[in-house]
Amino acid sequence: MITEVSIEKKSIKAEISLPSSKSISNRVLIIRALCGEEFVINNLSTAADTFQLNAILSSNKNRIDAGDGGTTLRFLLAFYCASGKEVEITASESLKKRPIAELVNALRILGAKIEYTETEGRLPLKISPSKLTGNNVSVSGEISSQFISALMLVAPYISGGLKIEMTGEILSLPYILMTKSVMEYFGAVVDFNENTISIHAGKYIAREITIQPDWSAASYWYEVAALSDEAEIMLHDLKSTSLQGDVAVVAMMEKLGVNTEFKKEGALLTKKINFDAPDYFNDDFSGCPDLGPAIANTCAGLNITADLLGLKNFRLKESDRAAALQRELYNLNVKTDFCGGSKFKVYAGSGIRKYVKPVKTYNDHRIAMAFAPLALRTGVIFIDDSEVVSKSYPHFFEDLRSVGFRVGGRGTMEH
Repeated sequence: MITEVSIEKKSIKAEISLPSSKSISNRVLIIRALCGEEFVINNLSTAADTFQLNAILSSNKNRIDAGDGGTTLRFLLAFYCASGKEVEITASESLKKRPIAELVNALRILGAKIEYTETEGRLPLKISPSKLTGNNVSVSGEISSQFISALMLVAPYISGGLKIEMTGEILSLPYILMTKSVMEYFGAVVDFNENTISIHAGKYIAREITIQPDWSAASYWYEVAALSDEAEIMLHDLKSTSLQGDVAVVAMMEKLGVNTEFKKEGALLTKKINFDAPDYFNDDFSGCPDLGPAIANTCAGLNITADLLGLKNFRLKESDRAAALQRELYNLNVKTDFCGGSKFKVYAGSGIRKYVKPVKTYNDHRIAMAFAPLALRTGVIFIDDSEVVSKSYPHFFEDLRSVGFRVGGRGTMEH
């Protein structure tokens, strides 16, 4: 479905309840399944990925479809190897193209029996019953932090524990530290020393937990605030102390005109009075790549030249985000470039313009959510396949409508 997003007023006053963190939720679900003892999870994410992971873990199926969930797939792969169950795992066509061999090879070294049933290095695959017995493994930190987190989560259930050596540059380190913190909350002993993680054998302890709101989702409201003339947006229950690396959006958006004040009820975002946008913006996104689309589009909307650094995996997300942003921003009169495989560059020019054909979202929730706020600069924008936001923020467009955006379906249009 194509969704039309438009707005006339440029002053935004709102109170928003963000979805809870999908990343934390998915880690907790795997821990609960390994624990073998039920415990209460308050504020569990309603994202499609989390719903699907919960449903799979609650079933006894031996044929699993992870859909579009990269985290779902990688966590389940390690989980089933540790549980000794025989399963066949597949996923969507787009996820089949994303890398998996590094994790499979690591699990094989630890004793897992895994075979690719169609193409070597690609889904689908079959896991046969085995026992993880190896205690040392080396994994590249440059492909996906989810591989490392998947191994960490099951490590307490390997006899003798596990030592993981991370090679190369470690991308998305905050997500690995998030895994460590969540594991420790449930009683795991995790030692982190430079590029080595050592996890003691043991068992998780059942404890009630409340999941934090999602800082990745907050980035689109920071974008709204930055692109408005005036803004006062309360993001309920959002705290400065967070396990999530995307809390970095606070400092980034400070440079783009958005103040953050943490109050008892949450984070209050306000647009700086008489703010003059800088001529140039740059920052390092190696620990928070999911902020890339929102920050890139904010700079485009403000007509700022920007260098977004540390985006080595930008082409390996739900979509090739570098290519998606380049194509769709070009249609809005914004020139961009992806340089050296890790720097996304936005060029200031004659300014963003209205484009009547829909923005393609490439089956990527973050592309859809990052383009919608640009209606504040173009007056109207059309988002194709808008329901893709269900992956992480199912009520995103309803929340936009609640603060004054006009949001409606337009059937289908050619791009």
